[in-house]
Amino acid sequence: MEEQDDLQGAPDVRVTESAGIEGRQLRYYDLCMAAFVVVLVCANLIGAVKVASFDVPFLGAIAFGGGVLFFPINYVLGDVLTEVYGYARARRVLWAGFAACVFAAAMAAFVVAMPPDPDWPGQEAFAFVMGQAPRIAFASVLGFWAGEFTNAYVLARMKLWTRGRHLWSRTIGSTVV
Repeated sequence: MEEQDDLQGAPDVRVTESAGIEGRQLRYYDLCMAAFVVVLVCANLIGAVKVASFDVPFLGAIAFGGGVLFFPINYVLGDVLTEVYGYARARRVLWAGFAACVFAAAMAAFVVAMPPDPDWPGQEAFAFVMGQAPRIAFASVLGFWAGEFTNAYVLARMKLWTRGRHLWSRTIGSTVV
């Protein structure tokens, strides 16, 4: 409460409680939420099963899961959601993303466990690739949960501390933490 009282004199900062934006049209919020959820689910299920390798000069070949390339998109979206729509709405998007990942992993496990058609030759390959989905999704959700919630919280607190100024320091500082 003290921090909000300190900000009332700042001309370029408008502190809005969640109830204050209730009922207002939140432009692009639903699109940001959909993008966040889609990128998170795809990075976990599609990107994680493909191991990519690149030759880096002086380091040699570096192997990594393909989904790693797409997670930064979610951190940027998370920062945008926290900055524009507030911490409470950003948390709602994070929970929606995690629920979608858990549901997708459960679906993958269920489909892998289903008995295949006797004429289908791809069950072993399918089980090898998609059978890893629950384990990958669980580890990813656990790590991303801790990192993204911390990032959103620190970004929101830094916005109060900087009185809405220095966006570059907030986005970089919250990501470092």
